[in-house]
Parts: sequence; structure tokens; C-alpha cells
Amino acid sequence: MLDSFKNKKIAESRWDAKIKEEKSKILNTDEATILKAILCGFLAGDGSVQVRKEKSCYHYQLDFFPDDELMMDIYIKAIKKVYQKEPSVRIRDNVFHVRKTSKTIVTDLLELTRFETKLWSIPKFVLDCKKTKVAWLKAFFSAEAYVNKKSIKIQTVNKTGMGEISKLLDEFQIKHRTYEYQPKKKNHSRVYIIFIGPKSERKKYYEEIGFYHSKKNKILKTAAL
Repeated sequence: MLDSFKNKKIAESRWDAKIKEEKSKILNTDEATILKAILCGFLAGDGSVQVRKEKSCYHYQLDFFPDDELMMDIYIKAIKKVYQKEPSVRIRDNVFHVRKTSKTIVTDLLELTRFETKLWSIPKFVLDCKKTKVAWLKAFFSAEAYVNKKSIKIQTVNKTGMGEISKLLDEFQIKHRTYEYQPKKKNHSRVYIIFIGPKSERKKYYEEIGFYHSKKNKILKTAAL
């Protein structure tokens, strides 16, 4: 019994030392700050940051589900640059499933903000400069926006998060409309929408922000310029 307890303590000590070493290697530069803004925007829009309690330990998992190869490449490069780790990739139903199990990455990101569907928010550090604001918006819209020849639209059940996005768009002087509606189906949450319609405003969005999504960027460029 004592040997088992001792071995457990040794294993925990080694694990703590490993995590400490990994954290010391996290990139801490102006470039890293922008890359973290991109990661937070992507994950708020189309990802999952999980800490799960399992039988004898906690499981730390990071998932991202881009439908565009450019998005996937930018996401993976950001993870590798900031954390020196490489996610695995699978393709299912024309969507990339990008996964990394890492306590270091998950805990670092959760110190910045929350990512649950109804609770995600723009991290405070993003609001410190224009570059990080652009990076977060560009990533989030790449994941969440619907783009056609006449409009850009995002919708979510997160009222607070949408309010934060609306304020940022105001800062960039991009005129937009906000809506909300209650779906008729029972137990469905209220939906909040941001709509950018006029060609002049879509052009401004393209010039100021744009997408990390090749197809959406092409549609926007063709329709707004």
C-alpha cells in the first residue's frame, strides 16, 4: 500500500514537472498574442475546449471543426507556433476534425476566456489593440458567418457575446443591424443575429477584417468590390 502511494506521488511529481516545462515553452511575444486571439476566435465559433472528470484523472481536450483547409492550416500553425504541439486531423462529412489532448494548452486558453456556446466572450486582452481585435473577429466570422452575394450574417444563442461583437463592429464603423427571435420549437434558446447588408459596409468589412476562410473571402470579394 505504501509502495503504491509512493509510486503515485512520484508519477504526479514527474507529470507536474512536465507541465511546468511545457508552460515555460509557451511563446510570449506580440506575435503569440495575435495568434492566441485567432485561436480564441476560432474556438468560440466552431470549437470545443473541454476539461472532463474521468475515473482517476481529468481529461483536457481541444477540438476544432473547420470546413475550409485554409482555416485548418492557420489554426494548426498557431497551435504549433504558440505551444510547440501538433494536433491530429481527421476528415468526416467534408469537415476537418482537428484534435489535441493537452492540459497545457487547455488550461492556458481557459485562463483567457470561456468557450461554452452560451458563455463564450471576447478575451479582455483582445481589446487592447487593433491587431488583436481584427484577428479575433476575422477568426470568429470565418467559423460562424454565413456569406452570400448580398449579406454577411452571424447568429448565436449567446446574447452577451453578440453584444461584444456589435461594439467591436461599431469601433470599426461597420454599420450593421441586430435582431433576435424565439424559435417556435419548445426548449430552443433565443437566437441573436448580426446582419451586414449594404455593399459599402461589406466592402468596409472586407478591407478592415476579412476572413481566414478561402471560400467566404472569395464570395465577399466578388460581391463587395
